[in-house]
Amino acid sequence: MKKTICFTTVFLALITATGSARAISGDELLKKLDDAEYAAKDTVAEVKMVLEDSEGRTSERSLKMYQKGHDKRLIKFESPADVKGIAFLDDEGKMYVYMPAFHKIRRIAGHVKNENFAGTDFAHDDLSSESFSGRLDVSSVKEEGDHFFMEAKEKDEDTRYSKLVFSIRKKDFMFDRVEYYDKSGKKAKLFERKDFRDAGKYVQSYWAQMTDLKKNHKTTMVVESVKCDTGLKNRFFSKRQLKRH
Repeated sequence: MKKTICFTTVFLALITATGSARAISGDELLKKLDDAEYAAKDTVAEVKMVLEDSEGRTSERSLKMYQKGHDKRLIKFESPADVKGIAFLDDEGKMYVYMPAFHKIRRIAGHVKNENFAGTDFAHDDLSSESFSGRLDVSSVKEEGDHFFMEAKEKDEDTRYSKLVFSIRKKDFMFDRVEYYDKSGKKAKLFERKDFRDAGKYVQSYWAQMTDLKKNHKTTMVVESVKCDTGLKNRFFSKRQLKRH
């Protein structure tokens, strides 16, 4: 998520002007995407979440999200009371959920990754912190205007998606849209990001929305504050931390 440096801006301008540059490969684009999205050593964000059903009824939640590198992520709900304490952990591909009502930590594995997390429109697998290059195989890349469009498939055989189509901004290699297609080839979900702003020396999306197109249900997340490079330790991302208030 580092800001685009001047050299990159000039280089892209020369590509556009001459039209002679080699097209970017899928593997190169995945690497650029990883470098942009996981540029910060760690991030701590306070987020307001709004759920909206097919009839327009909404409910709000607040949560904290912790991220370190591209293999550690912890999400914990702080309000309202009926979801407070529910938490999700991805530690190097091992996923866990804590449900305070049952005082139990559950390991998320296999097809269970495709279940939605705590009533949101995000499946557990959608919340994975694994690098894009680690979890995707690219089928095709094309350029259009100021975006790259990348079609890819998940490497995980348990995925419920037949393909994903990314829209990636050329200026900073951050994605602003992902289309998810089910096994029948129909578009099932849409993830959109907007309001890209500086967060220290990095760039952060302050607004994101996941839409379940079949259920006509939406989950919107608005970042209210974010801190980068706070010094989070690996030991913070633990099952013990899931239970802490």
